[in-house]
Amino acid sequence: MQNFLYTSDVFKGSRYGRGHPLDMDRVWPSVELVQMMGWIEEKQIVKHGPAEIEELIKFHDIDYVLALKEAEDKQTLPEKIKKKYNIGIGNNPIFSEVFSRPATAAKASISAIETIAAKKAGRILNISGGTHHGRKSEAYGFCFLNDCVLSILKAIELGFQNILYVDIDAHHCDGVQDFFLDNKKVNIVSIHEKNRWPFTGLVDDCKIKNILNFPVSEKFNDEDINFLINKFIIPYFKINCPDLLIIQAGADMLCGDPQSRINLSNNAYWKAISDLLSLCDKSLILGGGGYNPYLTAKAWAGNWVVLNEKIELLDMDMNRECHELLKSLKWKNSRVKNGIPIEWIGSWRDKKENNEISNEIISLVNEIKEIKKYEI
Repeated sequence: MQNFLYTSDVFKGSRYGRGHPLDMDRVWPSVELVQMMGWIEEKQIVKHGPAEIEELIKFHDIDYVLALKEAEDKQTLPEKIKKKYNIGIGNNPIFSEVFSRPATAAKASISAIETIAAKKAGRILNISGGTHHGRKSEAYGFCFLNDCVLSILKAIELGFQNILYVDIDAHHCDGVQDFFLDNKKVNIVSIHEKNRWPFTGLVDDCKIKNILNFPVSEKFNDEDINFLINKFIIPYFKINCPDLLIIQAGADMLCGDPQSRINLSNNAYWKAISDLLSLCDKSLILGGGGYNPYLTAKAWAGNWVVLNEKIELLDMDMNRECHELLKSLKWKNSRVKNGIPIEWIGSWRDKKENNEISNEIISLVNEIKEIKKYEI
């Protein structure tokens, strides 16, 4: 069965605005890297337009969705409406594609589930998805809509009974967890940096049957994530394998990302995703966080070969086209004031690190095992 990569032209040139962490390009460079390496056939690239309002209100309040559309059409909103919906306030600015960009990401995630359910694809990569902070009637954490929730709701509508959502973004998936608490058809797993915004995703939440939270410290390393995935998460869910797997593959835990203090290598990131895919043939991989454009574009491009079980392709040399594309990306950040580090744009894989599993992670796993009354 063929796999697909979903994208849209709306992401080319779309920016949140000067000074915003998303004032950079991530989605289109990821797709072009895949194409430049010859890793994909053109027929596997599927482009989408925005979701219809009727599709979005399966989760979001209609008045909120209409306000978001008005914000794009008029490029402003009355102050009262801004405050009510958190649109055009703080890190949720009104920009040119403030409705069409998130609505397109949402459409891609919804359509991906429909395609998988119809057995027209086994696995799909929607790099533009992963907006896991979005609320029913509020923009939150750079997320104006919540394609993660919308895709899970579509999966339930189409008959999936055992959905596993795994989130490896540095920030906890608060919007997803809040909506699906105690839902018997959905299990939510999150590995995220503790004591970091949105300050949710506590271990104590594991007392709720369908929640597994792994809040980790800034010392979290490659061996730690491998241990969590292979010694707890996979055995835990292999007892009753999911009929659908959704992975929010935010790349902000990678070393060099400004929005977290964790320093994972992309080797561990890709291995984690590859290992998780062993749980289910029907899978949707999303994007998410990732605020270093060079690292994020490489990570998400790599997810395409991981999804296709060709992870060995990441051992290839990066060709000149890819190097030049990465080099051309603009990023206003102090990390590149003296030039872009060659390791970010010169090769696919990060340098291999020799780590050991930390006592902190072993203790965390033991604590959660006790809460869940689970023995490996």
